[in-house]
Amino acid sequence: MKESAVKDRIVAVASRLFYQQGYNLTGINQIIDEAEIARASLYNHFDSKTALLLAYLERAERNWFAQLEAFLAPIADPKQKLLALFDQRVKRQQESGFGGCQFIKISAEVSRDETDVLELVKAQKQRFKDFIGQLVQQVDHSAVLTDEQLTDLIFLLLEGGAVNGSIAKNSSSLHNGKTIVEKFL
Repeated sequence: MKESAVKDRIVAVASRLFYQQGYNLTGINQIIDEAEIARASLYNHFDSKTALLLAYLERAERNWFAQLEAFLAPIADPKQKLLALFDQRVKRQQESGFGGCQFIKISAEVSRDETDVLELVKAQKQRFKDFIGQLVQQVDHSAVLTDEQLTDLIFLLLEGGAVNGSIAKNSSSLHNGKTIVEKFL
């Protein structure tokens, strides 16, 4: 197996396990067994479990934004794109069986000392908030809220709706969030 294929296999297996059973409950030995590799192969690519976690989160972020952009690509109107953010989040929830946001899950599992991990999670959330803000600036919306306030509102409704969806195992909070945002647009 080529070196990059081995690395991709390790990250794919770790990604599945970290998401399904959690970072702390996933052991290196399980990753090695399920990836069907030698211990030396894992450590040839990743010097620690944290390094593997960072690779997982970096891949997850790339995939997350690629899926978001693909979902929104057919929509030209910025207002409709903002509303479609809720639809895309519902779709993600349903596809994952309401498993939750991998970034939020990881941030809840790692200690404050894992600054590299927490910074990566924070950067993903900020990138998403910035994405929302760019759309908000393109929309003529109710003067009740500033662009910054509307961006915060949409971001918090999306994030909160996703968290509640993983707890309640339904998308009702995201549907309600979309209805609320429509009133401001």
